[in-house]
Amino acid sequence: MIQGFSERLVTASRPEIGLMFKKTLDILLQILVVFPTVEPLRCKVTSFIHRMVDTLGASVFPYLPKALGELLPESEPKELVGFLVLLNQLICKFGTLVRDILEEVYPAIASRALSILPRSEMESGPGSCAEEIRELQELQRIFFTFLHVIATHELSSVFLCPQGIGCFNMMMQLLLDACCNHKDILIRKACVQIFIRLIKDWCAGPYGEEKVPGFRSFITETFAMRCCLYSVLDKSFEFRDANTMVLFGEIVQAQKVMYEKFGNDFLVYLVSKFQNVRCPQDLAEQYCQKLQGNDFKALKSFYQSLVEKLRPQQNGSLVFR
Repeated sequence: MIQGFSERLVTASRPEIGLMFKKTLDILLQILVVFPTVEPLRCKVTSFIHRMVDTLGASVFPYLPKALGELLPESEPKELVGFLVLLNQLICKFGTLVRDILEEVYPAIASRALSILPRSEMESGPGSCAEEIRELQELQRIFFTFLHVIATHELSSVFLCPQGIGCFNMMMQLLLDACCNHKDILIRKACVQIFIRLIKDWCAGPYGEEKVPGFRSFITETFAMRCCLYSVLDKSFEFRDANTMVLFGEIVQAQKVMYEKFGNDFLVYLVSKFQNVRCPQDLAEQYCQKLQGNDFKALKSFYQSLVEKLRPQQNGSLVFR
């Protein structure tokens, strides 16, 4: 029934139609309060809100806090996926206008997702349920997409809201592990992009005040080492694969952003760690020169060459994971 009704039609040309849709949504939410655990009903309400976001536009805002509050508490993995897809739609359509709504629901969403998702790689095996594994993998993929959409729509402050700060360290660790280890290269790339956005948003510069205490040292000492150095030295990082090369480009971009934000302190620290992977001093100095230059393609090409030269010298002496 809703298809074919444009936002302009129901909000400007024929507002009575928009009013009818709003009344229908209000009734659905009242029914959901009475029958909160009926899964088919919850799915229908989620689907209807998807349509209302496109049809009613910003006038759907007053209904969202109640709707999202009712839909979240009973969410299981499969249902939580639909919930996250709805939030992604809201962010992509309304951007920073949904900041307040996100700050309300994000803590519960993050806590719920992090409590469901396993810390280790999800694989089918003896005694495992294939359908359950698939649902968890889909939830993980959509959750990473959700974090990426938040970070890339100028909403990274949502991660720092007081109610959600308890999930912060766990989320950072989840993102870091995915950057370094995830089998899905596209997920790895998305997680690196999230860190790039957070560095830009939360790090003021070499001498600026820390917006997030401890974040700069985490990025320099942990993310830069594990993701930008150790993970690419691992032989499983396949330079002949096109998607992996795109990921590699993001990793090089992350180093560029870290240098721009942290200055020579970053160079000094990174070069000191190059010694741990048996990097010759002259190559380390060349790397620093490329990083300080403006030719990104030359930097990327040199870093790939450097990694390929260093790999044979590791002999399993480093634990990259």
